Amino acid sequence: MFQFTVRAADHFDVNAICKITQRIFAPSINENELKRLCVGIIEDIEQIVMVAVNSNHVVGFIHARRVTDMIFGSYTEISEIAMLPYYQRRRGGSSLVFGVEQWSSQMLTNKIKCILKSQNEAVKALLLRCGYVENGLGAFEKTIV
Repeated sequence: MFQFTVRAADHFDVNAICKITQRIFAPSINENELKRLCVGIIEDIEQIVMVAVNSNHVVGFIHARRVTDMIFGSYTEISEIAMLPYYQRRRGGSSLVFGVEQWSSQMLTNKIKCILKSQNEAVKALLLRCGYVENGLGAFEKTIV
């Protein structure tokens, strides 16, 4: 059984987040640019990166941001979810999603949305398991109380 600690990322986590991002999403991304972007997100109070830690190693992360929209009002948007392959399907992703739900509640946004950028069946299954409803074209949402 795996134990994950989920917490807000800090500057010490930037290297691990960048390595996971390059491994999962795009190995060709410029590492210095990625680090600069990650630091900017961590320092922005309207966004959060939460990390899943197992045995003192960052093994996954989730990036979410608060969005204010003319039509939908304020909501939280999940931008990325990534877990190292060895840790996938071991409840770390669920822990990350739950962490974002808590943050969203603290930000006074009770609706969370996520649009899949590709047909990622693992993330789709994760969102459905966490109570999100698919509303077409890879878009998922959940209202929290």
